[in-house]
Amino acid sequence: MNTLFPPPPPSALIWPETFHNLHSYFTSASYLLVCVSTGYFVQDAGDIILSGHAWGSWEFLIHHVLVIGCFTYAIFTKIYVSGAVIALFVEVNSVTLHTRLMLKLADAQSTPAYRINKLLNLFTYVFFRLSAQAYLSWYIVYNYAWLDHAGFFLTCMVMMNVMILIYFYRLLRADFCPRAKRTAAAALNGTHKPAAVPERFLND
Repeated sequence: MNTLFPPPPPSALIWPETFHNLHSYFTSASYLLVCVSTGYFVQDAGDIILSGHAWGSWEFLIHHVLVIGCFTYAIFTKIYVSGAVIALFVEVNSVTLHTRLMLKLADAQSTPAYRINKLLNLFTYVFFRLSAQAYLSWYIVYNYAWLDHAGFFLTCMVMMNVMILIYFYRLLRADFCPRAKRTAAAALNGTHKPAAVPERFLND
């Protein structure tokens, strides 16, 4: 049942059906959230392209194209709006990811702030990013027989899942396995004979 004029503020916690009916339930606030978020992804993708960073950030462009495709479908059909809201839970982790980047730019990797943030980053990555993706993937697979365009959304989810797991590997290697990273760097410098040169995509 769609609620056209729900009380503010927009929150999946206020309307728990958002978690259970990802296919057809939505509120006006959640619909507006998806619209605004789609605009952000379009703007960010355009900024990456126009600033000349498309080649170096191709994986982010692929991610944005997948998200824009799914969210645009939700906007025009008013289906899967709740699914898009659940997908936006991953952005909670973006706060600690961006904090990590700023601390690295400030050369503050040895500070208590960085150590605290890396633990928060790990928690939010698992709890919000990986868990949200896992739930969405499970929902599509479990209800595949009757969902609209389930094949398209499952394909998008699989591609994004692969990317997110690669990013998770990079995060663990950079913040929690620095010795392995130093060994790889030594191998590239000729100190050790490398078994294989890691791909740029896996480097942090």
